[in-house]
Amino acid sequence: MSKQFLGHDYSNNEQVKIFFYLLVGGTAALIEWSCFYVLESKLALNYLVSAALAFTVSTTYHYFLTNLLVFESGARYSRGKEISLVFLVSVIGLLWNLLLMRIFVGAWQWNPMVAKVTASCLVVVWNYISRKKWIY
Repeated sequence: MSKQFLGHDYSNNEQVKIFFYLLVGGTAALIEWSCFYVLESKLALNYLVSAALAFTVSTTYHYFLTNLLVFESGARYSRGKEISLVFLVSVIGLLWNLLLMRIFVGAWQWNPMVAKVTASCLVVVWNYISRKKWIY
């Protein structure tokens, strides 16, 4: 299945795929940070619970859009195995995210929102490399 945008095939153009990955990732980050802010600041949920819920929402959004715009779903593995691998990578990313939040907020007393943004920026590297190398 080819990847197309405005009638132009970009299936073999890695720069366009990276652009779309960053675009989807940027909007996913905004969704994650917004969810985190509402859950932690407005609803007064624990910062780790808020981080886990926000991460889950944004990861779901990210999975569907990157399959549509960036990665070739089903190209390497069956759909079931692919979803299992994405889930595994996402859980590891979530654990990294929570560990960083615990360090930044719990140990270093950072503002939770600053900690969340910093943790997200660090975990995105894991997400891209692991998806590119092991899943798609």
